[in-house]
Amino acid sequence: MNLRKAAVAVAGVLGVAGPAAVPARAAPALPSACQVVAFGHTLPIACGSNTLAADWNGDHRTDEVFAATLPNHYIYRLSATSNGPVRVSNGRADSMLKWEIRPSGQRRVYAVTATQHVYYSYYGPSGWSEWYLYHA
Repeated sequence: MNLRKAAVAVAGVLGVAGPAAVPARAAPALPSACQVVAFGHTLPIACGSNTLAADWNGDHRTDEVFAATLPNHYIYRLSATSNGPVRVSNGRADSMLKWEIRPSGQRRVYAVTATQHVYYSYYGPSGWSEWYLYHA
């Protein structure tokens, strides 16, 4: 076989063996990263998600900030007395809902999951509790 015929044969084989054009699929959309900055620390959060700025003693100053962070939606808190972000037990959520001081004086924070379930954690003698499903 001469070189010209060999080149045509190779080109034919490559043309057949090459993959057919496949339309590109868009990657799943990830939430854009925004940030919450408090007490000299920065946490990445999903844009549009709520954060909480709790004023536990009523002096119109933020005492703690709570946020559901990216990429894994862990709930962290920041305060002036912490050395950085502190994870609130095993909490994971898409957004924070509200903070409150119960009539008993108990501090609570509420978070919302992707499935729209509301969970709360309370501050007790050992620090922040596990998360409990909230039943209104």
